[in-house]
Amino acid sequence: MNHLEESNKVEFKLVWKDDYLRQICGFTNANGGMMYIGVNDQGIVVGIKNAKRLLEEIPNKSANMMGVIVQVETLYENGLPYLCVDIPESSLPVSLKGKYYVRSGTTTQELNGSSLYSFLFKRHHISWDEIGVESATFEDIDSNAVRRFIELSIAANRLTPEARTLDVQVLFENLHLIDESQNIRRAALLAFAKDPTRFFPSMYVKIGRFITETDIIVQDVIENNLFTMIEYVMDILKTKYLKSIISYRGIHREEKLEYPVGALREAVLNALIHRDYTGAVTQIRIKDNSLEIWNAGLLPEELKVEMLYGQHSSIPRNRSLANLFFRAGYIESWGRGTIAIAHGCIEYGLPTPLFKEQFGGFSIEFYKQEQVTPQVTPQDTMQDTMQDAMQDAMQVAMQVEELLSIITGEMSRDVLQEKSGIKNRDYFRKSYIKPALDSGLIEMTLPDKPNSKNQKYRLTAKGISRLKSISTKK
Repeated sequence: MNHLEESNKVEFKLVWKDDYLRQICGFTNANGGMMYIGVNDQGIVVGIKNAKRLLEEIPNKSANMMGVIVQVETLYENGLPYLCVDIPESSLPVSLKGKYYVRSGTTTQELNGSSLYSFLFKRHHISWDEIGVESATFEDIDSNAVRRFIELSIAANRLTPEARTLDVQVLFENLHLIDESQNIRRAALLAFAKDPTRFFPSMYVKIGRFITETDIIVQDVIENNLFTMIEYVMDILKTKYLKSIISYRGIHREEKLEYPVGALREAVLNALIHRDYTGAVTQIRIKDNSLEIWNAGLLPEELKVEMLYGQHSSIPRNRSLANLFFRAGYIESWGRGTIAIAHGCIEYGLPTPLFKEQFGGFSIEFYKQEQVTPQVTPQDTMQDTMQDAMQDAMQVAMQVEELLSIITGEMSRDVLQEKSGIKNRDYFRKSYIKPALDSGLIEMTLPDKPNSKNQKYRLTAKGISRLKSISTKK
C-alpha cells in the first residue's frame, strides 16, 4: 500500500461508515475509483475487524440505495485484513437520497445550482440550450431577427438562398431548434424571441462606466434577443462609453477606438454565447485604463485558463446557440476566439488581455496601452490640444443629444437623471444640464429661482428643432 496515495481515484478510510456512500456516489459520478477500508491517511494498513460482514453489507447498500454495483475484496498486508472497494464509473447520473455528489481531486463535493444542471445535462449528452420550453409559441419569435439570421447565414455560405422561402417552423426544424415534443428549444428563444426575459429573467447585459471600483457615473441595461443584442451592445460601447483617438493624415481625419473593435466584438460574442443563463447577468465594466467583460459560468473541466492563449479544443456550453452564430458567420473557427482576441490586442499595440475565472464566472479584461513619455514638440502639443478639445466637444454633444431625447414636457432634474441612468449628480449637472442650458436647447421653468425645489426643465424652440434633426439622422 505504500506506493498508493489519495487522489481523484483513491480514497483511504480507517473504518466503514454509511456516510461513505457519498464517496462511492462521488466516484461513480466521476471516473470511478478505489476505496480502501482499514488504511490510514498515509496509506498504511492498520486492519479492520468486521471485514467479513462488510463484504456483504457495502455492496448491498450501494446497490439498494444508488443502483451502483461495487466489487469488494478482502486483502492482507503483514497479516492485517483490509477491504478494497472497486467503484465503477456510471454513464448516467447517480444520486444518493436525492442528492448528487462528484469526486474532485481528493474531496467529494455535493452538486447544486448551475453545477448540478451542467452535470445532469452532460451525463444525458445534451446542453442546457437544447431543452424545449413548453410555454413558448411561434408568436414569441421575432421574425425580423430570424430574417437577419437567414441573410447573414446565406452571406456566409452556411445556408442556401432557399432558406428565405421557408416557414419559420420548417426552418427551426431543419436547424434542430424543435425538440421531440414539438417545443421550441431554449437556443431559439435566446437568439430570436421578442421578449427573451419572459423565459430567462437574467437575459440582459449591464454596461457601466466606473470612476472607482464601486462608484458608477453612468450605466445602461440592454435587453433583447441575441441576434439584435450583439449590435446594440457594440453600438453603445462605441458611441457612448469609449473614446476614439483622432489623428490626421494630411487633410484626412482618422479615428481609432481605444480598443480593437474586432477583439471587443469577439469578447462580447464569447460572453453571450458561452454564458450560463441560469446565473447572473452579463456585465461590462469600463474604467479609466481597462474594460472588463464578465459572464456567469466557469470554463469546462477540460479547459484551463492558460490553454486559452494557444490552440485548444472548442467545448461550447450552449451547443445549439454556438451553431447558430457559426452559421451566421459570427464564429469563423471554433476554439480560436480567445486567440483572436489576444492577437487583436497585440496587433493594436495594446497589452495581452487577461483571461480569468472569478465570482463563479469567466472574464476578459482589456488594458489600454502603457503610457510612455515621448519627445513632445510645440506643434505636437498644439495638435493634441486641438484633438482633445474636439473629442471633448463631441462627447458633450452626444450627452446633450441624449438629454434632449429624454425630455417630454416639463421634467425635474431628479427625473431626468433617473431616466438617463447617471448615478453621480454633479457629473449629470456639469455634463448634461449645464451644456444644454448654455446652448439654449433647454430652459428652466423658474429661471429667477434656479435652486428652487420645484425647478423643472423643458425644451426650447431651438431644442425641439435640434431633436427633430437628430431623429431625421437616425
